[in-house]
Amino acid sequence: MKGKVYKTVVRTAMLYGLETVALKKRQEAELEVAEMKMLRFSLGVTRMDRFKKESIRGTTHVRCFGDKVREARLRWFGHVQRRDCEYIGRGMLRLELPSRRSIRPKRRFMDVVRKDIKVVGVREEDTKDRVDGGWWMEVDDLLWRPLKGNSGKTKKQYNNKQR
Repeated sequence: MKGKVYKTVVRTAMLYGLETVALKKRQEAELEVAEMKMLRFSLGVTRMDRFKKESIRGTTHVRCFGDKVREARLRWFGHVQRRDCEYIGRGMLRLELPSRRSIRPKRRFMDVVRKDIKVVGVREEDTKDRVDGGWWMEVDDLLWRPLKGNSGKTKKQYNNKQR
């Protein structure tokens, strides 16, 4: 029950707006720490009890926060890619700003999306081929990958066939 409350209330508030942001690794780590603090507090567990993160996540049935951010980011990217070519958001994704810094380039949104696409194992062209509600791999169910080969099957039908 506590996991459901966390997913519906706290996580949605934490994820709000993050689908359009290129987070730095430090920022992702800070969000992970904040999530674990909230999960521990909801279970009444302290760090002195020395429970592993995996056991806390397993008890509450909550996946890693970084994976959920990746899923939201890819979902938003798919929405933008399916819009008209004249849509200003599509042009903004590929926009290259002049850089005044010669040290290291800033982390851009498309760089993060390309990395996420590589981690999930899909292609950027697959955004046009939307099957059963999405083209990204859902983190909560690692078997489900709606790509071209699924021929319109539902998630349940696909997973039952794979097992």
